[in-house]
Amino acid sequence: MSNEALKFKKLNSHLNFKKMSLMDLGKLPVHNGIIDFKITKTSFLMLNVLNDDSSIIKYFWQDSHDLLSLDLWYELSINEGTFIDVGAHTGLYSLTTLKANSANEIICIEPHFMNLSRLITNLRLNGLTKNTKTILGAASNFTGSTKFNVLTEKSYLSKGGKIDEEGSDIKVYTLDDLYYDKLKKPLQAIKIDTEGEDYNVLLGSEKLIKDYKPKIIIEVREENKLEIQSFLLNYNYKIFNISDLKNDVDLKKIKISNMINLFAK
Repeated sequence: MSNEALKFKKLNSHLNFKKMSLMDLGKLPVHNGIIDFKITKTSFLMLNVLNDDSSIIKYFWQDSHDLLSLDLWYELSINEGTFIDVGAHTGLYSLTTLKANSANEIICIEPHFMNLSRLITNLRLNGLTKNTKTILGAASNFTGSTKFNVLTEKSYLSKGGKIDEEGSDIKVYTLDDLYYDKLKKPLQAIKIDTEGEDYNVLLGSEKLIKDYKPKIIIEVREENKLEIQSFLLNYNYKIFNISDLKNDVDLKKIKISNMINLFAK
């Protein structure tokens, strides 16, 4: 781990790192090495090379990242089964699943080859490659090929790539085509984080959702909130904001400025 970054953080505890943007954090001394990423009930090792993983940058400087969602995902993962991580990035949710119950089967779907390579490295760092399936490709409502646009520099582990009219050629699948009638263990939960493709991922998972009624953590935006809500309500799901799991929400009454993570059960 970078001694300069550690020293700077220790000597500048008066700075409010939690209020800094990712761009601001990137201007601080470079973090480089393996970090022990902690959530409430477990931890796992993750690699960061010259600030190439934004999730680790945020965690290092702000001492937590995506904690509410990861804590919830951990609780969902205690019961043995199959879990699908769509938009797996470098493996936060996949690692959480396996740390909660090493007998779980985790399916990691990630379209950016740099991200998937790091995800596999992080699985190896933790000795958790046994019950994993990694797929280089995107999930949507059709199976075939498409373009995937990554705007960041190629060596960076991008979180902003998305299906687009321009970009690199990638394979795309529906979850139903991949796994309907093929799962070895019951489908317990699906996490969907696909930069706006989230509703289409649901459409491509309709058979699995109808049969297994998995719990779902999904990223929702203003432009797709009504379609996502209609789909989930059609299958008798209740929808909750990750920050309030006691009161279900009506997305028609919420204005989403950027995006929010929702939990459906």
